[in-house]
Amino acid sequence: MDETYPLVQARNELGQLVNRVRHGHETIVISDYGRPAAALIPVDELAELRRLRDEADLAEAQRRKNTGGPVITHEALMAELEADDDTPAAS
Repeated sequence: MDETYPLVQARNELGQLVNRVRHGHETIVISDYGRPAAALIPVDELAELRRLRDEADLAEAQRRKNTGGPVITHEALMAELEADDDTPAAS
């Protein structure tokens, strides 16, 4: 289970928390006003998340190409995919 730290406490203990994430491969959630606001994760996990996002973006672009979807510029497609990434997933 991820540990959660209030922002003020996380700021005061940042060095210790970074070492726990780096060496212990932990995930630390930082809350602001009682709500999750950010997370500290190991860099290799961040790289994996980015790789998976890029694969999903490429798969979506290929799906649109294969289904004869509308032709749009690369910039427009990337803006649309980034907007999708910013949209919270339905639970």
